Amino acid sequence: MTLKNYIKGFTLIELLVTMTVLVIVITVGVPSFQNLIKNNRLRTTTNTLVLDINYARSEAIKRGMKVILCRSSDPQTSNPSCSGNSKEWSNGWILFASQDSNTIYDTGTDVLLKRTEINAVGISIIANNNADSSLSFNSDGSKLGSVSEAKYAICDDRDITYGREITITNTGRPGLITGSNSIPITSCDNPG
Repeated sequence: MTLKNYIKGFTLIELLVTMTVLVIVITVGVPSFQNLIKNNRLRTTTNTLVLDINYARSEAIKRGMKVILCRSSDPQTSNPSCSGNSKEWSNGWILFASQDSNTIYDTGTDVLLKRTEINAVGISIIANNNADSSLSFNSDGSKLGSVSEAKYAICDDRDITYGREITITNTGRPGLITGSNSIPITSCDNPG
């Protein structure tokens, strides 16, 4: 009885079929995975801002004083500050209890409650004119200011159908609009 030695391996046809299937899977899967990552970044950034708005409101009620959420270009430094009148909130923000009832953070009198730095690549947070550099809450939880709504648009490099918009009315409660094909948000550059 003779044993034949067989060489085990792939034939050229098997290798080509496998490569073709692999190329198809990668071609279909990679764009979907990139959209998943972008959607998660938008969702996380939006949730972070909504949580901090709710935290500011609840701290104003709990402490019985004005609490300010303001944009900051340097939220993680040892002495953070509220930064100007730009509508861009993409770097982050600070949240503080204002002992002197103004909207300027003073390390000597005000109590720093939270710092939030946004590290999401390609995400922009733009405020409307009613929420330029800060969002203030009274001791009853209402939004301070005579203008009815403050709005924040959270977007990435895709169009407005993927964006999100946070609206804070005078009651101080945030509302959320998630963009879709049938109902996109108003604008990524200048929310209503």
